[in-house]
Amino acid sequence: MNQSTKQVIAAIATVAKQKQVFLSKTKLLKLLYLFDVEYFRQHRNTFTGFAWKFFHLGPWTIEFDPLLEELEREDILLARQSTRPDHESTTYLPVEDQEIGPVLPGHHDEFALRRVLNAWIDRPLGEILDHVYFHTEPMESAVRNTPLDFSKVSSQQPERYNRPQSGTAPGDAARIRQAFRDRQSQLRARQISPTEFTPPSVRR
Repeated sequence: MNQSTKQVIAAIATVAKQKQVFLSKTKLLKLLYLFDVEYFRQHRNTFTGFAWKFFHLGPWTIEFDPLLEELEREDILLARQSTRPDHESTTYLPVEDQEIGPVLPGHHDEFALRRVLNAWIDRPLGEILDHVYFHTEPMESAVRNTPLDFSKVSSQQPERYNRPQSGTAPGDAARIRQAFRDRQSQLRARQISPTEFTPPSVRR
């Protein structure tokens, strides 16, 4: 893992705080993935060095959760409970604000991260999941539970980064997206304990 990833995460959390955006664990993970895709366009390697794989709702890495715990222990990130949306109750805040410029090696890299954050940090989580799942090159032809192939990332920027077109007919795309959202709902339902105790009624 690139040690500067900690500072990049703090910088992302700082931008989220400034924009008053709820930064859930899943949103933070997907933003890091999107930055890795854009960094790969320029350098042909990822910034984080994470071992990304296709898991459940898209890109995931086993290194992420331990890293968040480490950032909390080191007083870089603060995990705060919240009742905000996105189906997660924890939002992440920087303990101290971190600017983007000092933690990245060049202006192109700073611009790439700013472009990702400007495009996605204030979008609903579902829209981000939809984008990374259907519109990022490493997820094309990805096989579940296997590493993502970043060599599929083009060195050319998409003409419209915010909403690249898939080439799928509108009706087919709508059906695919609905199936994906149904899958999200099923996975969230599985996270709820299957054994919910209901106290017996007392007869009087």
